[in-house]
Amino acid sequence: MDSFTGNCLCGSISYQSSSKPKLMMNCHCMDCRKASGGPYLANVFIDEKSFKVKGNPKSFKHTSDKGSTMTKYFCENCGSQVFGKNSARPGSVTIRGGTINETDVIQPSINLFVNSKIPSTPINKDLKTFSKMPN
Repeated sequence: MDSFTGNCLCGSISYQSSSKPKLMMNCHCMDCRKASGGPYLANVFIDEKSFKVKGNPKSFKHTSDKGSTMTKYFCENCGSQVFGKNSARPGSVTIRGGTINETDVIQPSINLFVNSKIPSTPINKDLKTFSKMPN
């Protein structure tokens, strides 16, 4: 599938990607767990040029463990985190997998920060696994 759509819970923020994902990973770091409210976060990386947003998301910035600026975009009405950007990855947008409408798009190939995962969270052993962010 070369394009996909998504939205927040209430529909105030929606988006379309006109390209297929470049990379998909399940992140088990504490920041992703806290931001998503789940045991891990499925991140779907796309080219920013192919990304169109409708609505006016709010943002929250923080610093990653590597020192880059992470900006998370969310709906001020329902609170859903929809996408993010990382200053270390210019030109990329990270879509939150749970917001994607065409769920067959979500096919992660990596588990990250598995040393931080919640012990009871099962992980797919067929995926590449990293204890932290690879260089």
